[in-house]
Amino acid sequence: MVNIVEIEGLAKSYEKGSVKALDGVDLIIEEGEFVAITGPSGSGKSTLLNMIGALDRADKGKIIVDNHDLLSEKDLSSFRSQTIGFVFQLDNLLPMLSSVENVELPAYESKASSSEMRKKALMLLESVGLGDKADFSPVKLSGGERQRIAVARALVNSPSIILADEPTGSLDSVNSQKIIDLLKDLHEKENITLVIVTHDHDVAIQANRIINILDGKVVN
Repeated sequence: MVNIVEIEGLAKSYEKGSVKALDGVDLIIEEGEFVAITGPSGSGKSTLLNMIGALDRADKGKIIVDNHDLLSEKDLSSFRSQTIGFVFQLDNLLPMLSSVENVELPAYESKASSSEMRKKALMLLESVGLGDKADFSPVKLSGGERQRIAVARALVNSPSIILADEPTGSLDSVNSQKIIDLLKDLHEKENITLVIVTHDHDVAIQANRIINILDGKVVN
């Protein structure tokens, strides 16, 4: 298998070094894996996810994601938009836009035409079971429906990796499982690498591999 994430000695501190979020993390994730990152609150799991997605920069170490050296490359905006699909605990949909317009948003940095973007966004809404809600405002949808739209939005640029930070944290158990089933189905059908940060044991055990983080270190 090909390694899509390679991390060595990754360290990140905040508050002028007084708070160690990551403390020498070593980690390999293979292409096409479904990995769950678990650990108590404040353990560094979300910081690690942000490093993989280039939302934050490490202080030192090595982090290679899909052949991109994230500590050496200066402009990572194209990497974020083309390689990574983000799903967060809050759907972060814009209420003034329709469902399909929200899905299209990340594609504006691509070279796709407006008609191509709309076609892809509509196809993705169909794939998450919301083709009939394309023109709806997010405020008229349930929490589970909004999170499915967020998953569709994460896929619009055909990313290599989906990073999901507590994607079921604001949902009830039924809708939580629907979101995990949707992500698992996309992972299996498209061979997308899926990395989920979760505190939910029932979610974590569905992954191919569980990585435990404690005090900024991988402990398993």
